[in-house]
Amino acid sequence: MMTNIKQSKFKAFIAAALLVGSMSSCNDWLDVSPKSQIKEEDHFKTENGYKDQLTGVYTAMTDQKMYGLQMGIGLTEVLSHSYDVDVNGKWRYPSEFNYTEAGTRVQIDSIWSSTYKCIANLNVMLRNLDKADSTIFSTNSYHVYKGEALGLRGFLHLEMMRLYAASPAMDANANGVPYITQYSPEIVPQKSVSATMQLIVDDLLEARRQLSSDSIRTSATPYLFRSSRISRFNYYAAVASLARAYLWMGDKANALKYANEIIAVPENTVLSNRPFRWVDVTAVEAAQDYQTDHAFTPEFLFQLKINTWKDIANFYFKAIGGTSSLSPSEIKAREIYEVDSKAYGNDYRFLKGYQIDGEKKYLCKLWFYDNSSYNNLYPMIRMTEAFYIAAECLKDSDPQRAIALLNEVRKARNLGSYPLSTNLNSSDIQTEIWKEYRK
Repeated sequence: MMTNIKQSKFKAFIAAALLVGSMSSCNDWLDVSPKSQIKEEDHFKTENGYKDQLTGVYTAMTDQKMYGLQMGIGLTEVLSHSYDVDVNGKWRYPSEFNYTEAGTRVQIDSIWSSTYKCIANLNVMLRNLDKADSTIFSTNSYHVYKGEALGLRGFLHLEMMRLYAASPAMDANANGVPYITQYSPEIVPQKSVSATMQLIVDDLLEARRQLSSDSIRTSATPYLFRSSRISRFNYYAAVASLARAYLWMGDKANALKYANEIIAVPENTVLSNRPFRWVDVTAVEAAQDYQTDHAFTPEFLFQLKINTWKDIANFYFKAIGGTSSLSPSEIKAREIYEVDSKAYGNDYRFLKGYQIDGEKKYLCKLWFYDNSSYNNLYPMIRMTEAFYIAAECLKDSDPQRAIALLNEVRKARNLGSYPLSTNLNSSDIQTEIWKEYRK
């Protein structure tokens, strides 16, 4: 779960700085003068220009300043206390919530500036889409490109809100993060948390509409399109992001609506043709280590392909990382996965997720294995999140359904013989949801 770092006290000067950074970032892709770069108007003369612009954003998102480390397995997870970090290592100060320490400050600032650089490049693309000649696009691609760009813009702003702003429940009238919709040198004034969240929802709703004909949803064989669409911000990514946004806003009715849309897909389609589905636990159990799907990739709704993953994962999640290593202690892992109580060590996330390297166990589910089919794939959104969101929305009004949803996840983790009690109250259910997020 993402931990809020608004306490780092970003002030107005950062809003100005981000615009400077956004401008320079965009010029990394395009420029109006250097001969070595492409003029904006030429870049977007063909459909390939729009495709390349999106590819540039996805690639930037895999950088270590973003989901290649800090926004993925690094800083945000350290802040959530998912690991036991070495007090002599680089993660000590963020684990102590010391946001003013120089190294931590660099990490925090890099997340902010890198994310807004991606948003700036999305805005350049959207500006050109709005005036594009429709004849340059192949069937439906205009809507797909626009849906992806709007969806990513909403998604990334939501990430910034959850990291740097007060939650709506905490203070809906506090300042949100700047919501940037134009590529411009003008400083964008901050709106309230409530108003900013509405802008996020508006972008995501329009993204969902534009992506309504996404091949991963409309094809007679959607699973065949999974490999090409799951690495892009697809229709189901927009739906799941809406569920996430509405829950954060406290709008449980809409959060449940969109969570249920995700939940219904595996229930209502033929197993072999589902665009996403539960991992085959039998295959997980039988596979050799290098071919084990440790991350349960069939359950991904949106993923990034991080080509530098071998250098990242095999450093931070192995003994070679030394004081920079990231892994829960065996004591913490046994507590998270309830090895000695409710699960009794049967949870595949524990059984297949930890291995000895050197003198201790590490999160092997994040390792890069030579010859594996599952390398470099990082989950941005999983289908299980829809189950957790729906359970949270129903814990008071329909606790039995909430418990059933959590038990469905447990069944897919080899815990079908250890279901949650049907007598759990609302508080108990919320505790179980938090436990699932930690896993």
